[in-house]
Amino acid sequence: MNNSWWKMGNQGSFVAVGLFVMILILTVLTIRTGFLDRTDFSRRDQLLPANLPSPSDHHAIALNLGVYVENIYNFSPNQKTFDAEGWVWLTWPPSAQELFDANGIPATQMLDFVNSVNGWDFSLTPAHREPIRLPNGDYYQNFRYSGHFYANELNFRQFPFQTLRLAQTFELNSEDEALNAKHIKLIPDIAESGTGEYIDIMGYITRGSEIKAFIHNYGTNFGLVDSDDDTTKKISQVRFEVIYKKSITSSILELFLPLVTVMALVMFAPMLSSSLWDVRVGLPPMVLLTLIFLQQGYKAELPDLPYVTFLDTIYNLCYLTTLILFCLFMWGSNKLDEASELERPAVIARINTMDLRFQIGLSIALIGLGTINWFVVSAHAP
Repeated sequence: MNNSWWKMGNQGSFVAVGLFVMILILTVLTIRTGFLDRTDFSRRDQLLPANLPSPSDHHAIALNLGVYVENIYNFSPNQKTFDAEGWVWLTWPPSAQELFDANGIPATQMLDFVNSVNGWDFSLTPAHREPIRLPNGDYYQNFRYSGHFYANELNFRQFPFQTLRLAQTFELNSEDEALNAKHIKLIPDIAESGTGEYIDIMGYITRGSEIKAFIHNYGTNFGLVDSDDDTTKKISQVRFEVIYKKSITSSILELFLPLVTVMALVMFAPMLSSSLWDVRVGLPPMVLLTLIFLQQGYKAELPDLPYVTFLDTIYNLCYLTTLILFCLFMWGSNKLDEASELERPAVIARINTMDLRFQIGLSIALIGLGTINWFVVSAHAP
């Protein structure tokens, strides 16, 4: 009779633990997929690659645009802003100058710094009072700029191994119809564009820079239909990005080494003798508190994000693993306490078998799910 009750209690314990684990897994998956934060909001603005063929390409006049960034500073992840200083120059053919003269467009009003903020603190100073003529007949103007910029492309999903791109976006002035993409297109000066000495950001390794061309489709004509009945305004755009990356060595030593050390304590806990039930049951709560403390430490480095980072998911897996082991230890201690002296050796053997299975299974699951999570996160990376 006692044996049948023991089996029923054993099965009930496993069902309860199984249901608890399934609920936790479903909760983590729901949060990880972002299902709770879904939105139907769609943006009308679009950035189209400039290399896509367009019927107006052979009519548009090409202007060369180059950028040289001398200094980047005051980077704030929380505000998504940074300060930058440097040079930007334009080179255009006589046909473009004729278009500018016909529409009364001075060279100082051709450029628009799209992601510039705090206009009162922005400066754009031409190097020459009037555009100069080059030996080949083209026109040239160089500008010294300094301003506060918005870093719209920040993505911390891969934290702490994320790539950081601080972009400065240049467009032709969208207020003038003569500078529409069907009339004028910007060509990035890849050969001469670059960066100066003072662009490093504390905590990141500078990887280089890129300059790329786009067509900015505003998704509206601002209430004015042009002569071609185009329903949207399209402006040529050039984006110059300085690329940074977190140090892998530093991230492993500062963030992953403490985590691995703490998790090693709880993963080796099943190797303790089942008779030490008080030590076994006491380890998981201690580890959970330590994990919370460690997570809050690195969270202070990040802004308030609307998504889960790679390291967040690793911590979630560690929480789940620790809770499962805590349930396992409680089940073992209860069975050991309920067993008689004759049943005790068999119960201990069963507990040891379950401990080994859970230890191996959870270790494989933790490494496997962590690896899968990296590829899932990378799919959302820019």
